[in-house]
Amino acid sequence: MKNADISYTNQAATVASALIEAKKHDDQATSCREEANKLIASLHKSKVVVGRYNSCAVATAFVDTLVQGGLAKKTAQNYLSLFKDAVSTGKPVTDWGGVKGGKSRKDVKGKAKTKGSKAFADLFRPAFNHDDGKTFQVLCAEIEVRYQNDDLENFYDAFVDFFKAAGDEIAE
Repeated sequence: MKNADISYTNQAATVASALIEAKKHDDQATSCREEANKLIASLHKSKVVVGRYNSCAVATAFVDTLVQGGLAKKTAQNYLSLFKDAVSTGKPVTDWGGVKGGKSRKDVKGKAKTKGSKAFADLFRPAFNHDDGKTFQVLCAEIEVRYQNDDLENFYDAFVDFFKAAGDEIAE
């Protein structure tokens, strides 16, 4: 066996070890999301109503814990909208702001481009009706929270932030 073969086999084994470690983290992340959804279901069953940040102890504890854990306050407040909706409906959260099954929004960049001269309403309608309007309602709730907390100057900025978080490049 040549020295180069030993180096290549060592690199292959190192790659395999990294993949094993990544799988462990993916499994742990899945387990954590499942536990979060069990607790959300329990809160729903107990008829807990999640209010506004700084006005509701549950909402404030949720956001503050996320911030203390290292999330940006804006991100935590976006999560609050998802959490509030999930507790209200009893439906599990499958996408915490783009982290779904291990893929982030940046992994699935918005590559869909529209061509032609469709009316804006025809372009906007599918997004508005996505998931029976629920996706758009959650986005609106997130924007409202950020706007009321003076994190945004206007609604246009909210959409720019949304698309940037999805991995799109926005010319301003």
